[in-house]
Amino acid sequence: MNQKFRNFLKNFMHALSANVIRLMISVVMTLVLPRILGVEEYSYWQLYLFYVTYTAYSSIGWCEGTYLKYGGMEYAKLDRSRMAGQFWALAVFQLIFCTVFGTAAHFLIDNPYKSTILMLALVSSMFDILRYLLQNILQTTGRIKDFARIMTLERMLFFVLSVGALLLGFRNFYVLIFMEITGRILSMCYAMYVCREIVFAKLDSFHEITKESKEIIGIGYKLLAASFASQLIIGIVRFAIEQKWGTIVFGKVSLTLSLSNMVITCIGAVSVVLFPMLKKMKEETLEELFLTMRTVLTVPVLAVLIFYTPMRWILELWLPQYHDSLHYLAVLFPICVYETRSVALIDTYLKAYRKEKLILFNSLVTVGISALLSWITVFLMGSLDAAVISIVLLMMFKNIFSEKMLLRSSLPVKVWKDNILEVALTGIFILVNWKIGGITAMLLYTAAYIIYVLLKSKDIKREMKNLKKIARG
Repeated sequence: MNQKFRNFLKNFMHALSANVIRLMISVVMTLVLPRILGVEEYSYWQLYLFYVTYTAYSSIGWCEGTYLKYGGMEYAKLDRSRMAGQFWALAVFQLIFCTVFGTAAHFLIDNPYKSTILMLALVSSMFDILRYLLQNILQTTGRIKDFARIMTLERMLFFVLSVGALLLGFRNFYVLIFMEITGRILSMCYAMYVCREIVFAKLDSFHEITKESKEIIGIGYKLLAASFASQLIIGIVRFAIEQKWGTIVFGKVSLTLSLSNMVITCIGAVSVVLFPMLKKMKEETLEELFLTMRTVLTVPVLAVLIFYTPMRWILELWLPQYHDSLHYLAVLFPICVYETRSVALIDTYLKAYRKEKLILFNSLVTVGISALLSWITVFLMGSLDAAVISIVLLMMFKNIFSEKMLLRSSLPVKVWKDNILEVALTGIFILVNWKIGGITAMLLYTAAYIIYVLLKSKDIKREMKNLKKIARG
C-alpha cells in the first residue's frame, strides 16, 4: 500500500469516526426528542433547525472561497496574518448581520414564537460560521484529525447538555436551542485554540484584508449560492407544506427527512478527505478513481434500503404518534442513494475541477422545477402525498443532471446504464413499500437488489481491482 493511499485511509477513518459519532447522536436525538417533547414542541424545534439551515448562508461565500482557494496547500505554509484578517473580518460582518436581521425579525414577524426562533437561529449561525471557517482551513490543508475533533466536540457538547437538561425535567424547545448555541460557542472557542497561530496572528492592513475578502468572496459566492439553491430544492416544498398544512404536519414530514439524512451524514466523510486529495492528483488518476468511487458508494447504499422494513417497525413502536408520517419514509428514504453520491463524489469532483458555475447552474435549474412542482402538488392539487413524492423526484433529477454535466465537461466516461438500473431499483423500492409493505416488500426489494448486483458483477469486480491498483500506487 502506497503512502498516499495509507494517508487517505487514515484521514478517512478520522472523518468517518467523527461522522459516525454525529450519526449516533442524531439517531438518539431524532428518536428521543419527538417522544419526550410532544408533537407541537418538536415541530418548533424542527422550525429552528429549518431557519438555521438558511441563516448559515449569511457567510456570503467567505468560508467556501477559503476552502476553494487554499485547497491542497499545507497548513504551515499559509500566510497567518492574511488568515487572521479574514477570521476577524468575518466575525465583525457576522455581528453586524445578526444585529440588523435579528432586529428586523422582531418587528416584521407577527408570530412571537417564530420571530424569537429566527433571532436565536441567527445567533447560533454566527458562532457556527466562525467555527466552520476554521474547520474549512483545517480540512482543505489536510489536517483532518483536528477537523474531526472539532466537529465531534460540537455535537458531543450539544448531546451532553441536552440530555442533562432533559434529565432535569426541561421539556421546552427553547432549552434545546440554548444548549445547541452553548455547544457551538464552546466548540468555536476550541477551534480558535487549535488554529491559534492563525486566529491570534498579527493582522494584515485594512487594505489587504479588504482586498483578500473581495477575492475570497468572489471565489466562494457561486459555491455558496449553489449550496443555498440546493437547500431550497427541498426547502421550497417544506415551506409550502408548512404554509398549507401548518407547523405540526411540517414537523412530521421533517422527521422522515431527518431519518433519511442520517445515512448521508455518515457517508459525507468521504468528501472531507477526498477534496484535498483530488487537488493533488493527476488527471488520468482522477478518471480512474471516479468510477471506482461511484461503485464503492452506490452499491452499499442501495443495500441499506433492504433494512427499511425492520427499521420502520421499530420506529412505529417507539413513535406511535408519528405513524401517519412514517408512511412517507418509503418515498423519502431513497434520497440517501442520490444525495450521498452528490455530496461525497460528484460535487467534490466539480469543486476540484473548479466548476462552481456548473454546481450553481444545476441547483438553480432544480430549484425552478421545485417551485413549479410545489405550486402544482401543494396549492393546485392540495396533495401531501404528491408533494412528498416530488422531493425524491427532484433529488433524482439533481443528481443525474449534475453527473451528466461533470462527465460532459471533465470526465470521458459513461454511466447512463447505471443510471437506468439505479432509478429502476429505487422505483421498485418505493412501489413495493408504498403499495404492499411489510416483509413481502422487503423480500421483493431484496430479490431486485440481487438481480442488480448480478447485472453489475463484472463492473464491481473491475472496480475492486482498480481500487487495489490505486492502493498499491
